[in-house]
Amino acid sequence: VAIPLGRAEWSLMAIFILFMTFTFLGVMNVLASIFVDSALQGTAHQKDIQIQEFLESKRKHIDYLRTVFHELDTDGSGEICADELNFFLQDEVLSRYLSSLEIDTTDATLLFNLLDRDDSGQVSIEEFCEGCLRLKGEAKSFEIHTMIYQTERFLH
Repeated sequence: VAIPLGRAEWSLMAIFILFMTFTFLGVMNVLASIFVDSALQGTAHQKDIQIQEFLESKRKHIDYLRTVFHELDTDGSGEICADELNFFLQDEVLSRYLSSLEIDTTDATLLFNLLDRDDSGQVSIEEFCEGCLRLKGEAKSFEIHTMIYQTERFLH
């Protein structure tokens, strides 16, 4: 097509070549955008899956912590006291679960005080589950810096 146009007039051939170049670049741009959009949708879907897996894992931990709480609550009051927690931590099988969650159980009094958010001397099932999830694992940088900030504010 370009050769007959070149024979008729060289400017028509140049215009045709420019037209074909821009058309080719436009088609390639559309194809590239389709691939990029597909990749972004795949990434968004992957994030949704990770969030669902995290929530499912958290739900399983809470279910198990509720079971452990009911085993701790020997008097059936719906709350545990420091003595019930101490007795629990002396049982190897039950104590290993908290250790598997990376919760330090060596100081039972400190653990009880950390779980007892309202300083009532009793730990409710909500305080127990939330506290154990909060204490699970290693300290994160954000938590350490929050503690440093609060300590500095308290001292000044």
